[in-house]
Amino acid sequence: MTLRLVRIDDRLIHGQVVAVWLRAVGADRIAIVDDRVAADPFLVEVLTLAAPSGVPVEVMDIAAGADRVRALADAPEACFVLVKTPLTALALLRAGVPLATVNLGGMGAAPGRRPIYRTISASDEERAALREIESLGVPVEIRIAADDRPVPFASVDRP
Repeated sequence: MTLRLVRIDDRLIHGQVVAVWLRAVGADRIAIVDDRVAADPFLVEVLTLAAPSGVPVEVMDIAAGADRVRALADAPEACFVLVKTPLTALALLRAGVPLATVNLGGMGAAPGRRPIYRTISASDEERAALREIESLGVPVEIRIAADDRPVPFASVDRP
């Protein structure tokens, strides 16, 4: 499988992703799956320009993204998949995308969210999605930075 990392990060492409994660996982391509982002041509352009030179970025809604990421999983090119919420990661999993692990890396505080671990917060619905991902056999690990020790989501999940 060439899906090097599937990361939940509501900032999507930012300095840490560009400077560290791409190199750490050895990815050649970035696939972003998010309905709202895919519907905003300006934001798609900004994200495409934020990637390092020579790294293709594809931005898709969940329906198209599930098909494309399934194809990328079998492609020889290494891919880094970014989603903004656990709900999208769960939708990809339900659509048959082969996820080995889900990395929970960045979900900031917002109305309806409460802290999980350090700077990561989630709503009850997002927590339920993370639990369902794990119940489907896919580990969810918290790693904010590439050199962090992975922390299992189940070890910090408090209802």
